[in-house]
Amino acid sequence: MIEIRNLTKKFPPNVVAVNNLSLTIEGGVTGLIGENGAGKSTLLRLIADVYEKDDGTITIDGMDNSDYKARNDVFFLSDSPYFSDNDTANETMRFYDSLFELDKETFSRLLSKLSLPSDRKISTFSKGMRRQLFLCIALSMKAQYILLDEAFDGLDPIVQEVVKEEIIANAKEKTFLVSSHNLTSLERLCDRFILLSKGQCKKEGRGEDMGRSFKKFQIIFGEKVSEQELKDKGINVVSFKMVGSVCYLVVTGEDDEEIIKEKYKPSLMESVMIDNDEIIKLEMMIAKEEGGND
Repeated sequence: MIEIRNLTKKFPPNVVAVNNLSLTIEGGVTGLIGENGAGKSTLLRLIADVYEKDDGTITIDGMDNSDYKARNDVFFLSDSPYFSDNDTANETMRFYDSLFELDKETFSRLLSKLSLPSDRKISTFSKGMRRQLFLCIALSMKAQYILLDEAFDGLDPIVQEVVKEEIIANAKEKTFLVSSHNLTSLERLCDRFILLSKGQCKKEGRGEDMGRSFKKFQIIFGEKVSEQELKDKGINVVSFKMVGSVCYLVVTGEDDEEIIKEKYKPSLMESVMIDNDEIIKLEMMIAKEEGGND
């Protein structure tokens, strides 16, 4: 278990990257989401003891994260990991194995599964191939906690699915914390989500739980209606989109449906299901708007 209490990290001259953050991260796969600059990468680096805390605590299974044993049980894969152009995939693996404990058989299996050459210099790899190589290294680590920063950036959908399968297969025994600003890449992967904005946790929980207050409708008003007009009438509009004569509207108020029916008497008003990806996008949009009002 990773426990974070009142964690703060600042960068000069006056950037607060993580702001008095408290979280508990347990087994399985947790998605760390938020806009660029939300504090995701900084948080991962703080957990891995790459960055020093300005305030607060981080414990790994009860030990301070700076403790030698705790640090050895955490592997952090940044979005720009170190490598030497002159090294091959196998030589890069051996370098990381000298720093962390790695399962070589698992690495070879993953390399073969992704059709990556073991004896070619990394300088000949494309950006996507390099990302795949380092994911093979990360997924071969014997560490209990695997932190992946923008893990799927630059990967094609087929490779993404292979990596997801490996993460899910290992999530029964290990804890994964995966950051991304691309929500599609986290579909069908995460047990829960943590939404960051300006270094603070705006919401956390399972995807379906996060959107319980949202209600989505498709409506034919019969007259021209704007988003601002609905808001002026006290309707809690989260998302407003017109497609031809049909309005797709997401609201949060308990009485919004009745207010719309009473004031507009629409010829059509039907509930529409909201999938997890849209729920997270809506939560991110709200967090961004609230952050702008701080």
